[in-house]
Amino acid sequence: MEIILLIGAAESIFLFLLIAGKKQKQLSDFALGSMFLLYALSIGLTWLELYNAKHSYPYPAVINLSWLILFLQGPALWLYIKSFTVQRFRIKPIYFLHLIPFLIFLIYHYFDFITLPVAEKLAMAETDAFKEKLSYKLSVLGIGISTTGYNIWALILINNYRKKLKLNFSSIERIDLDWLRILVWASIVIYFLNSILFVIDMVFQFATYHYLMLLTYSFASIYIFFLGYFGLQQGNVFISNRFYIEVEQDRIETAGTPPERTDDENDFVNTLLIFMENKQPYLDPEITVLKLSDQLSVKPEYLSEVLNKKLNQNFFDFINKYRIEEFKIQSIAESNRHLSIIGIAHNCGFNSKAAFYRAFNKFERTTPSAYVSASYKK
Repeated sequence: MEIILLIGAAESIFLFLLIAGKKQKQLSDFALGSMFLLYALSIGLTWLELYNAKHSYPYPAVINLSWLILFLQGPALWLYIKSFTVQRFRIKPIYFLHLIPFLIFLIYHYFDFITLPVAEKLAMAETDAFKEKLSYKLSVLGIGISTTGYNIWALILINNYRKKLKLNFSSIERIDLDWLRILVWASIVIYFLNSILFVIDMVFQFATYHYLMLLTYSFASIYIFFLGYFGLQQGNVFISNRFYIEVEQDRIETAGTPPERTDDENDFVNTLLIFMENKQPYLDPEITVLKLSDQLSVKPEYLSEVLNKKLNQNFFDFINKYRIEEFKIQSIAESNRHLSIIGIAHNCGFNSKAAFYRAFNKFERTTPSAYVSASYKK
């Protein structure tokens, strides 16, 4: 299984080099690169510790050292998600507080273990005697809380980002970070299970420390493989999120932005609904709250507020509901009998099969094919 660790470390370095080779890197790129570098360092040091144990400890300086890196992986993940999802994100001095757990355990470990004579460290490593120390138990609990906690925090940031997208866009498949949300869930499960293994071992002592390291870091190496695979498949891991940034900047920087309407909101709702029926802006697959607000001569914030307060919908659902209604009309039209369901959906403004099926199921509680079949039977 040790070969898995080498593969995991090598792939982490490869992904780091891919990001380092990018032109016009943004802060999110540096955060992602540092995350992969930490993965490589953590897994590589673990492999070296296992190599140490098998070859009479030729490198005593790295004994019981790799676990410290785990206190940096959570903050690195948080920084990446934060920098990727927050408009005009900048590093603030307060963010360095995320390093406090790492520094505390580093100082504690330095005086408690690193400064010990080599012979004493070897004796403790060979017999797992350090597992009986309070510092070991605190580190196991600290790592479990830190890694799991930061992954949950990252998941919250992603979900908040997705909510923000639905206030601005009618199609979010390319930018919704769904792939990363799935991988963060997987990371939560892996870190939680790994922490549970170490906690159970503290009680029942069913395995050696090196075996636990080999098992848990093998899981981590496999996770790195899938992270790299899905990241490369998505493309936007290694391509800056310019699309979202540019739209947000346009909202702030566009000259001559129309003033906020002062007439009755109910009147504006009527104007909006009439405009949607007559002009059918939802047929544009790339319609955004910015585009629609420009067409209505209002501020995007005002349009969003009216949608939420008066129609109880975000922009995403508002537009896609119209698209679904348009599909229901076009799907039974004789002139469209030669088109497939997806072909009709594209004509109605959907640019993704998955997005269309999700929206149809949400609003109609059935599948498009079932709806079309039932319509023809009437």
